Amino acid sequence: MNTVSTRTRAELVMFVIAFIWGASFVMVKDALYEIGPFLFLGLRFLLAFIILAALAWHSMKIIRITTVSYGCLLGIFLLAGYVFQTVGLKYTTASNAGFISGINVVLVPIIYTIFQRTLPELKTILTVLAALAGLFFLSFPSNSLRLSYGDFLVLLSAFGFAFHIVCVDRFSHHHNAVAITAVQILFVGIMSLIVGLSSEPWPGHISARLGGDLLVTSVFATSLAFLMQNALQKYSTPTRFAIVLTTEPVFAAVVAYIWAGESFTYRALGGAALILGSMLISILTRKPKEPTVEQI
Repeated sequence: MNTVSTRTRAELVMFVIAFIWGASFVMVKDALYEIGPFLFLGLRFLLAFIILAALAWHSMKIIRITTVSYGCLLGIFLLAGYVFQTVGLKYTTASNAGFISGINVVLVPIIYTIFQRTLPELKTILTVLAALAGLFFLSFPSNSLRLSYGDFLVLLSAFGFAFHIVCVDRFSHHHNAVAITAVQILFVGIMSLIVGLSSEPWPGHISARLGGDLLVTSVFATSLAFLMQNALQKYSTPTRFAIVLTTEPVFAAVVAYIWAGESFTYRALGGAALILGSMLISILTRKPKEPTVEQI
């Protein structure tokens, strides 16, 4: 009974984290009205690194050169994911971004088969086709075969996150989880800030609204979310956690509807349902050796 109770509490915490990640789509889009995407990412991830280092200093002290090198390699894919997603949010809705970003779950098995030099199984092909059909209904207007610019960028971010998940599974086992994550966060923060300072205007002032968006996305959606996920994963299974985290795009849509007044057409709603279904099928049919969903 105690084990079940502990597992339930752990999964409830992950449910809250999924809500925070879903709400962060709306917060990021809101912040982009006041600051450029690269400056926002730079500030977000540098602040997240500072918080993570303060809360887990014992892990920071044991960072090795190899951890830094592999962390920077993984950071490239993480950077690509967040850059395309954040820039894409300037041109699409938070709800669309939430569901399209979730396609990374479906892409992971495809990338995994490429790394293993094997052919994808029929179930993998079917989930990809379902996700593509969902993307068509969600992002392609009626009587049009043109994907919107913002949705296209977010789709590229899904590829970045998918490659990141696979590479984390392949390269991070010999490194302290907190340490290698901290390197990735710092890498994304520094690279984003360099680009932002050279190409975007610094905001005249940091408003309370922008400050709140930065605080929630850096502290709660990045540092604390990772630490909680890392601490709680032993109390449940990767599949159960992954299923809980599929609620993230749903929360993104709900918060976007309440906060930003976004809504779905019946066509888009069907597309979102197809994407969500493909995510769940991909998770439930995944082999134990395949990497699971993780997010920073």
